[in-house]
Amino acid sequence: MYTENENMGIFVEKQVRKPDFVMTYEHTHDYIEIFYLKTGQCNYTVEDRKYHLSSGEVFIVPPGMRHCTGYEGKVRCERVIICIKSKLIPNAFRKEHPGINDILKKSGKIVLSKDGRIKIEKYIDLMLTENDLPDDFSSEMLTYQAVLLLLTFIRNGIFVYESVQLDTGIPEDIEKTIHYIAMNYQNMITLEDTADKVGLSPTYLSKKFKKVTGKSFTEYINYIRIRQAQRMLLTTDDSITKIATDCGFNSSNYFKDCFKNAFGTSPRNFRMVMKDNNAHGELIIGETEVK
Repeated sequence: MYTENENMGIFVEKQVRKPDFVMTYEHTHDYIEIFYLKTGQCNYTVEDRKYHLSSGEVFIVPPGMRHCTGYEGKVRCERVIICIKSKLIPNAFRKEHPGINDILKKSGKIVLSKDGRIKIEKYIDLMLTENDLPDDFSSEMLTYQAVLLLLTFIRNGIFVYESVQLDTGIPEDIEKTIHYIAMNYQNMITLEDTADKVGLSPTYLSKKFKKVTGKSFTEYINYIRIRQAQRMLLTTDDSITKIATDCGFNSSNYFKDCFKNAFGTSPRNFRMVMKDNNAHGELIIGETEVK
């Protein structure tokens, strides 16, 4: 079995914590830590910034950053950590998918779609088996399975830090709002319904959400929908109309307008140009324009 003290540069560990368990000290290590909360709720603190995690969410911490966890709620909390040395991630893979480097160099929370969570848990189960019964090929198998995890995060995850303006962490009610949007962006979402879900008035939520994210409630929803549509354009052969519908747009023309505002080109042309250039969807809205 690979453990923190005996491993080949990568190891996987599963633990079940009581809801009142608190790690009383911050620690660092020279691994990238991928933390997956399978059940329960916890607080994850990194460099004095506090984040709230619910079941099915991921947190990534780069090497050398101080962090600790505390668990809460009423149910037992099952968590899995994957620790991997940066040098094990192939350079060719990093070059082919430059978005991976952005994930690995900053701490941040990832909210997974329902499909993404199913995939992640499948990969994690395979990794736990490989970790607990290692052979001569296990470190390589674990490394490539970790790469699959990272790709799944890009394809099926929403990175909370992408649009947060504050440098002190994220208020829990705004985290809940972001989580709700991530889980429901395919459907009709209203400010009133969301405010009711997180226990705030619509007016207060609107103001606070804008302060934290720098975007209005509607702007953020469209941002998430466009991000997911971007990935679908590059990873599926679905029609533009189907992608628009699957991402929550009730009009393909409105989707095309939003997409052009974000990328400077139509969805169809974006797909054609990026696939011709062998691109893989790591672009960030607002930073890249495709002509």
